[in-house]
Amino acid sequence: MKMMRIILSLLIVSCFYNIANSSERLELYFLSERLLSKKVLTFNDAIQFNIKSRSLGFEGITNNKKIDYTVKVNRSVYPIIAYSDNINGGNLNQNIQVGNYTFIGDENTKAKSGIIIGGGALFGIKKLYDRGRYIDLNLNASIAAAPAHDWLQVRNEYITVCSKNHIKEWIFFDACTSWAHTKREFTDIIHKSISASITRLFMSERSFHESTLTVKRFISDEYQQLQGSIVLNSLLPNSYKTNILFTKGETVENIISLNYSIGLSIKRIIYKKPLKVSLSQSFYDGGNFLGVIREDTSNQLSVSYPVYRGLNVSIGYVDNNSTIQSFSHNGPLVSVSFSTISF
Repeated sequence: MKMMRIILSLLIVSCFYNIANSSERLELYFLSERLLSKKVLTFNDAIQFNIKSRSLGFEGITNNKKIDYTVKVNRSVYPIIAYSDNINGGNLNQNIQVGNYTFIGDENTKAKSGIIIGGGALFGIKKLYDRGRYIDLNLNASIAAAPAHDWLQVRNEYITVCSKNHIKEWIFFDACTSWAHTKREFTDIIHKSISASITRLFMSERSFHESTLTVKRFISDEYQQLQGSIVLNSLLPNSYKTNILFTKGETVENIISLNYSIGLSIKRIIYKKPLKVSLSQSFYDGGNFLGVIREDTSNQLSVSYPVYRGLNVSIGYVDNNSTIQSFSHNGPLVSVSFSTISF
């Protein structure tokens, strides 16, 4: 039960900060094809191509073909303003009914909702070790508190290390490992994972695509699960950007775990700013509660838009339907994110 609440609350945590989710590889591929199709290079095109090329370990447009193997470091901080329906990791429903039995939870463990404010820090290192190949290390830590609940805290830490490798032409191989920690009043959850991915970039008519196949081992205190996912990022005509994701998890006996998840996001420039609409559905099964089979379906819709320079507002709604009615719940997703401040 608590694992499911944490998985759903992580959807809210992911809205706390504004990290660029566009692919550097897809942007470089787009710029490369754009440059090849032009007889004369503009100054801006050349600058952007150089920045993306060197960031991914390539030479770019330069007379000096020697690759710079120096470490690239990113340090930044960001504020947090968001709404959470479960700040303390408590029980969303105090009464749980199974058949003719009703279980009443302790009033002190009831979930608390409200606005949380705080901040976080990002630290990243990119170390090139060969042409088009590099180690990418990222650390993220944040803390937020609820003023309406005696400054009840939510802590998050996340570490990921990847070896990113150019194989040939527009084909890449990545190997990653990650560690994530979420601490609330009644929950202390650690998730780990190791993954391997193959990425290929290609064109279809006037569109540019990046397809990625990933195999991941998800590890928690309660279970381990092998997951496979397919991701398609696309740059479409008329400035549309899309992301399609499908993940399938192996069956885990006697514990509720991910069966599948599917997501779609569409981004479009509106009044010179990117409007993003996201839809997702996740289905969890394999568990039971007091002999009753439990299956949960979670649906989420969100819309985000930068209302002012460096200020992005995201609003949404999440609905979780369970075969055990007491585990069903729904609620809003609201967050205000700001541009990170680098130093």
